[in-house]
Amino acid sequence: MTNLVRITKDNDVAVITIENPPVNALSPGVPEGIRAAIDEINGDPGVKAAVVIGAGRTFVAGADIKEFGKMTSGASPRRSLLPLLLHIEGSGKPVVMAIHGNAFGGGLELAMAGHYRVASPAAQLGQPEVKLGIIPGAGGTQRLPRLVGVAKAVEMCAEGKPVSAREAAAFGLIDRLIEGDLLTEAAAFAREVADKPAVKTRERTEKLGTGAENAAIFAAARDAVGKKQRGMKAPLAAIDAVEAATRLSFEEGCQAEAKLFTECLFSDQSKALIHVFFGEREVAKIPDIPKDTPVIPVNRVAVVGSGTMGGGIAMVFANAGIPVLLKDVEGDARTGYGQNPEELRELGTAWAF
Repeated sequence: MTNLVRITKDNDVAVITIENPPVNALSPGVPEGIRAAIDEINGDPGVKAAVVIGAGRTFVAGADIKEFGKMTSGASPRRSLLPLLLHIEGSGKPVVMAIHGNAFGGGLELAMAGHYRVASPAAQLGQPEVKLGIIPGAGGTQRLPRLVGVAKAVEMCAEGKPVSAREAAAFGLIDRLIEGDLLTEAAAFAREVADKPAVKTRERTEKLGTGAENAAIFAAARDAVGKKQRGMKAPLAAIDAVEAATRLSFEEGCQAEAKLFTECLFSDQSKALIHVFFGEREVAKIPDIPKDTPVIPVNRVAVVGSGTMGGGIAMVFANAGIPVLLKDVEGDARTGYGQNPEELRELGTAWAF
């Protein structure tokens, strides 16, 4: 087991904690640690069930996106979580996934491999891969329709929008909402189900619908993509993958998903969207300024110069609800918040020129 995953015990319930800050991404070492933990609890006669939980502020926010770039550049072979998830489903002891914060992408795929899922009401769950030009690649398009039904699975995989824990519970993705302490009540839930047969998600078929029902769902979804996401490859691939779940066995569906995932990953669209993803996060960083640097609140703003740039800056602050005084360079003050140009010396804490 790696130091990214640790096991503790709550009497007869093992607690498997993923600790890979800040968002517990499934970076190399984490899947290996989870697998080792599953093996350990199955070999411990004193353990009846297990709870998997994330340390800190979230469950698992997804895969390590940097790994995708390594795969497309040839620096790393394609890594798949699917063998680990099959291993979790095959556990001889029930595995309860305890979700708080976010369970996105690979994090939701991990959660769906558990025999049960509990969550804090504020948790968010989703398969947002299409926003990176890819689709779920570890059985997400195959397990999700088995839990929430075909229509909801198509929506979540093709649009990439998260759902709240309450909505997830209504659709059957979450087995119980936890209002109190998540770990304490998740362990209690694990004891409740310890002696019950653990149903594997991949073996569930009751929500996969009929051919006639599904034909209308897939036609409507493809039509919506043509209108809202025109030209995008991943949303259509996600629909194709969910459709495979309704037509093929789980194993064959995973093979179809893997093929579609690889085609998307190596597309120009995915490479561009992943580049944008990292670019947006990089520009938000200021060199040599630590993350814990106190932020000075901006209460009012004065902008000197009412030309194209000055007016644009003023509008940004105004749209954010921050009072702003706009001072023309020739001496006229234009503002909805003050009339005296002398206020420029006293207004707010930020000046823009």
